[in-house]
Amino acid sequence: MKCTSCKREITSNEQAVHFPCPSCDEIVIRCERCRVLVNKYQCKCGEFAGP
Repeated sequence: MKCTSCKREITSNEQAVHFPCPSCDEIVIRCERCRVLVNKYQCKCGEFAGP
């Protein structure tokens, strides 16, 4: 799995989250680092983005 924000591989001991995009149901994955730094992300469909 790769983080949607930074494209970095997620490690098994990381506090990552994943959830479906409300527009297209594609899975959005956020690594612990990007969550802490509040990095922006956008789904592949372009309809859903967040801090």
